[in-house]
Amino acid sequence: MQEGSLLLVGVGGLGCRWASHAHLNVDGDCDLLLVDSDQSSLELSDSASTVRLGPEGSEGAILPELGHDWAKSHASVFADMFDKAELVIIAAGLGGGVGSGASTWLAEQARSSGALVVTVVGLPFEDQVARMRWARLSRPRLEAASHAAIGISLSALALRAEKRGAEWELGGGWVPSLIRALVQTQAHKGVINLDLMDLRTVLTQAGRSTVLVAQGDCYDPQRLFQKAFDAPLERIDLMNAATCLLHIEGGDQVTLGDFDRIAEAFTRGLSDNCHVIYGASIIRELEGEVRVIAVLAGL
Repeated sequence: MQEGSLLLVGVGGLGCRWASHAHLNVDGDCDLLLVDSDQSSLELSDSASTVRLGPEGSEGAILPELGHDWAKSHASVFADMFDKAELVIIAAGLGGGVGSGASTWLAEQARSSGALVVTVVGLPFEDQVARMRWARLSRPRLEAASHAAIGISLSALALRAEKRGAEWELGGGWVPSLIRALVQTQAHKGVINLDLMDLRTVLTQAGRSTVLVAQGDCYDPQRLFQKAFDAPLERIDLMNAATCLLHIEGGDQVTLGDFDRIAEAFTRGLSDNCHVIYGASIIRELEGEVRVIAVLAGL
């Protein structure tokens, strides 16, 4: 890694799957680190650095405290990477030992090194009672450790992914899009880019963060806005957001004027006090459609 690098970290089984799949779209723009106690998670990408947690033969941390301690035992390895990173994106699933425990410790260490830390976390399915309990206990500490902790309900994600014919285990198409949006705007690969100060402005707000997603016709911005708000990836009151980071992806036929009209529709739909900034990228396979990823913070 070089100074000022962007680092994507997958933690635990779900986090490693999300991160390795998302990295396929941004492999030239950020480094990938996979962290788990299960060796199979570390073999998901040939281009990743890996850290195996726990004693030999262990297949998972039962308790978050155990995952936390296992990660801490590799402190010097993580410190070398975090010291060079400008932006650290951590993907994890809450409710398990490694996902809940190790991700929190890693976020704390990355933030103390001076990096901007964004965590993208899967919240357990509603019928996973024990995992939901651990997630509720772990989430406040993870939010305190991160500049932004974006919660995604796995129940909502699985439903949206099924409609798209995508696999929720790989992020349903939305998690890779979110990570690509964060990485590409910082790597200045978009049509309209954001610098790190823009990102800090949006993400360093008190309160929770979540993400809205929508895809459709670029000529109907209001319908795109309505689709995003009608099917959030987490049940949370959205109208009082303090800031909004909007990333719009469109095919070759989409113009700067189209991007502006979509951004205006989202700006009008949020509260008057919400500070909205946006970036945009051309994704050729969209062919006239647009995909909108809106990160709302300060909820």
